[in-house]
Amino acid sequence: MVAILAALSIVLALKLFVFDDDVPRHTEEAVQSYQLHNGMKILVVENHRAPVVVSQVWYKVGASYEHDGITGLSHVLEHMMFKGTKAHPAGEFSEIIAANGGRENAFTGQDYTAYFQRIANDRLELCFELEADRMQNLLLDEDEFMKEIEVIKEERRLRTEDKPTALTYERFNAAAFINNPYRRPVIGWMEDLDTLNIQDVRRWYKHWYAPNNATLVVAGDVDAGEVFKLAKEYFGSIPTSKIPQLKPRREAKQYGTQRITVELPAKIPYLVMGYKVPVLTN
Repeated sequence: MVAILAALSIVLALKLFVFDDDVPRHTEEAVQSYQLHNGMKILVVENHRAPVVVSQVWYKVGASYEHDGITGLSHVLEHMMFKGTKAHPAGEFSEIIAANGGRENAFTGQDYTAYFQRIANDRLELCFELEADRMQNLLLDEDEFMKEIEVIKEERRLRTEDKPTALTYERFNAAAFINNPYRRPVIGWMEDLDTLNIQDVRRWYKHWYAPNNATLVVAGDVDAGEVFKLAKEYFGSIPTSKIPQLKPRREAKQYGTQRITVELPAKIPYLVMGYKVPVLTN
């Protein structure tokens, strides 16, 4: 068995992490923007080359919003968003999209959780109806949670623990940052996944899933004005929520090079090096 060598060489520098509360009104000329009275932001890009549309809902919460003991919670809630409301039982969301010729999925990052559908442009209203429903009416059933948490643990085993390069990079981040939340993996530590419960998920959903913490992005063969009207119809009546405010994160000063060695079965050595640099807006 050949060991993987993971060496971290991190230069002395400060990195300031600040969570920007503002989405630019115009990121480029083709983007049209609008904001509902409840704070939900809407961005639309018209592209009429094919009669299809991509609809996305981005929530401003991800792994960097978590703390020790609840790592992986944002990703767990991403999975639970497909486990049903009173109007649409578990699994029906995906079935409806597929029956209408579309595809859908979701993804979680350090600073966001996002859900998307790619579908014919005359089915956009259907996507809005489904997303608005689960934004406010998610059941979060404990039995569904108990089944899904095991799925997520297996996902971690397959994608991280059974992949030497992925596991090494995870430990690289954990060693590179001292007190910054980016040191925690998006999927969470297995020890935290073992202790998460449905109450944790319900609190996370209540705190972060609200229109004033969401951005709707639509791109495709659509009319921006009609998209804004539809968005107002389906999302405009959803009440706002008091979103927790996070303090800016300043990484602790580093005194010298940091190194770790990860020993795992592997065919060849693997080296990771990283350097801390100032943020672009500094």
